[in-house]
Amino acid sequence: MADSITRQYLRRQLEAHVSRLGYSSVRLTGAGSPVPEIVRVSPVRGRIAYGETVLRSDLRSKRCHERLLYFSQRRTRQRSSILFFIGVAAADQQKLEALLEELDIRSGIRGGHVHVVPIETPQAPCTRRRATGRRS
Repeated sequence: MADSITRQYLRRQLEAHVSRLGYSSVRLTGAGSPVPEIVRVSPVRGRIAYGETVLRSDLRSKRCHERLLYFSQRRTRQRSSILFFIGVAAADQQKLEALLEELDIRSGIRGGHVHVVPIETPQAPCTRRRATGRRS
């Protein structure tokens, strides 16, 4: 699958996961600092959750590393951690978790608010060929 199609699929699945957890209200963000791919708010508790998708090619990208660090360190006005969900293909989950430890985002003590969401990617669909003969 092309990266853009894979990213769209991962984003839809991550949005569905976050919505199932109760973070269903979409929150509009202002311009300026980096904006996460997904920003949701729990309508009951008013808690914020961020979401980002990571592809295999992103695991080596310095820009991706900076975004992961930035959103994992964000805090609310009351200084509590903002939940951060990272959607990744299930095949790349171990590599992402190793990267999070390397960047010191998650360890035995830190990073309890950062959640890796493994998503099974669908197999490439079979393409059907059109019949070249005439129909009688």
